[in-house]
Amino acid sequence: TNDPDITTNVTLEDITINSGAILDINSTGSLILTDDFTNNGTVNLNSAADHFPAIKVAGDASGNITYYRYVNAVGTDEWDLIGSPVDGLSISSFASTNTSGTATLATNGSGQYAIGVYDNSDDSWTNYTTGSIGSAGNFDIGKGYAMASVSGGTGLLAFTGTIATTDQTQAIVDNSSSGRRWELISNPFPSFVNANDDADGSNNFLTVNTSKLDDTYEAVYGYDADGTGYTTYNHTYSSNTAVYLAPGQGFMV
Repeated sequence: TNDPDITTNVTLEDITINSGAILDINSTGSLILTDDFTNNGTVNLNSAADHFPAIKVAGDASGNITYYRYVNAVGTDEWDLIGSPVDGLSISSFASTNTSGTATLATNGSGQYAIGVYDNSDDSWTNYTTGSIGSAGNFDIGKGYAMASVSGGTGLLAFTGTIATTDQTQAIVDNSSSGRRWELISNPFPSFVNANDDADGSNNFLTVNTSKLDDTYEAVYGYDADGTGYTTYNHTYSSNTAVYLAPGQGFMV
């Protein structure tokens, strides 16, 4: 078929999507490429509240994808911590795309978007507004943001950009003298990342970054979005259960 749907786990050497063709990777599907990804058409990844599709490229990647990422609805304690799972995406363009038509990025009557930046120098959150978003630049992939969708909407926000195929880094700055030492970062890839040694013995976020993280707090801290705070995910989480970071998932370290 010219417009295939992927609903299971598929591994290929490489793939080229022709001009005019559409490839959909549904919430239960994944595409693993051992070589290159070339998109001259349209590639959509469609998540659900508890299922996240993935595409992982071992070689080179060219062309955009659109990741429809589920984001919690706005409400007291119900926001999500999210990062862009694609590279090269303008924050202004993202806001415009997701606040028109049936898109569901939350806004308020004061011109504020549900895209918040955390500043650990004074432990504050600042949301983009109609006045500031034009100069916001691109999403810094690997950085986390507070986001929320419209209550009652689909919760799917469209992230359109390229696939990062190299390691991504974020600075972790200790500002505890005036603020906090916690930083909000995220999975910068449209694929899952191993978080602890039960997911992979050596190629996991905590082991790779062990020298950068405080030994006492060497864990991934995921926001629970229900007012109870954060859950600690480390090497011994839930009797040594494998932990994976979903595409675009934000977390504190």
